[in-house]
Amino acid sequence: MDGKREPFKTKDSNRIQCTGEQKKKKLLAIGSKVSVADKFSSLGVSLIAKRGRVPEVPVHQVQLNINAGRGTCLSEQWVEELVQAMKALNMHIEQEYALDIFTGMMVSQSCQTFRSSDIPKAVTAEMRTVLVDWLVQVHEYLGLEEETLYLAVYLMNSYLKVHKIHTALLQLLAASCLFLASKIEERLIPEPAELCFMMEDAFSKKELLKMERKILSRLKFELHYIHPLHFLRILSTIGKCPMKILYLAMYFMELTLLEAEGSMIEPALLAIGALSLAQRVSLESGSLTSDEMWHGVQQYFSYSDAQLINCQHLMAKAALRAGSMENKSTWHKYSRPQKLGVSSGSSMSNSKHLARCMRTLSTQL
Repeated sequence: MDGKREPFKTKDSNRIQCTGEQKKKKLLAIGSKVSVADKFSSLGVSLIAKRGRVPEVPVHQVQLNINAGRGTCLSEQWVEELVQAMKALNMHIEQEYALDIFTGMMVSQSCQTFRSSDIPKAVTAEMRTVLVDWLVQVHEYLGLEEETLYLAVYLMNSYLKVHKIHTALLQLLAASCLFLASKIEERLIPEPAELCFMMEDAFSKKELLKMERKILSRLKFELHYIHPLHFLRILSTIGKCPMKILYLAMYFMELTLLEAEGSMIEPALLAIGALSLAQRVSLESGSLTSDEMWHGVQQYFSYSDAQLINCQHLMAKAALRAGSMENKSTWHKYSRPQKLGVSSGSSMSNSKHLARCMRTLSTQL
């Protein structure tokens, strides 16, 4: 083979080598280097002492509902749609095992969600938001794949679950997780010096590599992650959703990375919730017609309406405050032309559309 096949991925953001002057301009466009330690200190010592509880989101073993309703015909239809989706995603080799791959993803994902007790109380919601927001900045500056960001946040959550860490080392942990995720997801791996530069050289290359070894040791080299992006791309391809809906769903989904509750939701549910909410908001704003909507997004899954609504409520709440909060790197990222400007587009520019959808969701709870 000429190159390694990367399943469930579209390589549309390969890193481009930049000169020193270009890097400076790019950094200014994204935002100046931010010291997470400085932001943590600005939160105050009292913030570290807070012990706010994160709402528990029950995790259920979810199975494909491929035999419900219409018997084996539905199963055959689902397999055919999966095969066609894989063809559209340039996965011709894997299409023979489409149902096996998808079923395996559904079974494995339930083991990769977190509980509120897994999140250290010393890492407050504000701290976590600052940290992930910084990761989004670095991720965009380096031009990394979308999967790399999700894997980095997952590795960070996994490490915090099994090992206590001093808050002064949280930025080093995040950078090391991004470095490790890049080795798994990227063709071109960023240099450690680049990551140290983004940390304002608060940590050395030696410290970065030492933290990487600690992560591997604590996690026992269990680095596999079922990305919600995988589910989203498959579902949006099956439903023939417009690109604007796909990017809006990606925006909603990425906002959950900044929320501790987001780590407690299964990837498939995140994808379904984001895609459904993107369609609902676009329909409410008039940028999508009812004929363009795909109503079959949930019919193959056994998630309850309450689970879906809770997921969408979290996304809507995060989106309503995304443009006004201090840490809004995700909002800026999806306001750019490359992402079709969905975070500041017609569907989102008027918060009434989202607020109305949020009220509708609340009445359905």
